[in-house]
Amino acid sequence: MNILISNDDGITSNGIHALKKALSRKHNVFLIAPAKEKSATSQALTIFHRMHVEKLDDTTYTVDGFPTDCVNIGLFGEIFPEIDMVVSGINRGVNMGHDVHYSGTVGAARHGAVHNRYSLAVSSGNRIDDYDYRKEAEFIALLIDKKLSSFRKGVVYNINFPIDYPEDISKIKLTKLGKRTYSDKYEVAHIKENVYHYFLALTELGYVNSPGSDFESFYRNYVTLTPITLYTTDMEEFKHLEENFFKG
Repeated sequence: MNILISNDDGITSNGIHALKKALSRKHNVFLIAPAKEKSATSQALTIFHRMHVEKLDDTTYTVDGFPTDCVNIGLFGEIFPEIDMVVSGINRGVNMGHDVHYSGTVGAARHGAVHNRYSLAVSSGNRIDDYDYRKEAEFIALLIDKKLSSFRKGVVYNINFPIDYPEDISKIKLTKLGKRTYSDKYEVAHIKENVYHYFLALTELGYVNSPGSDFESFYRNYVTLTPITLYTTDMEEFKHLEENFFKG
């Protein structure tokens, strides 16, 4: 199988190189990642500017663009053979609940799903400097080898690793997206009349610990697996509007 690896932490991140090493034993692996960190860029795509693309070796490229740019070039830039699967990560920090709407890691995997590839977004709660993510990468390699027949193209499978977890893939927990809460604080500098600089100085993260959610299982030290659909129409609200919007 031809697997494309990308991320939003940048080409020097340990997570992508751990994945490349683990997956290369049984698959053809191609890596294309941003030249520098592009976290919280969701599914942004460069359309009005040229991008600098650098070949590091026959299977590794870097791009001065967003994670989705990397996947798009990997799929359609005629530098790699036909790709079967996109794996984004391993991200340094989790992506659960509402995080998936902001995450460049999930955005890259979502772009793979848009183009009907198997798509995994992989994140870890381990943010220790110089951590190698080897254990998580081996888990993903085993998951792909043992459970690929359970996955479908066009769906994003969002995976989050706590710091300590059972290494048996049968212990993975199937979860729903939970509810993330955010509290943001900005530093503001007055530059001149009517002009200010705003800097997002602090984001405090919380969550609602609902039954069956990714947060619940993650904080019980289980690896979480959450399938994310591309089709985001709120059918419950659609039905509500259908019944009420045109009344009166």
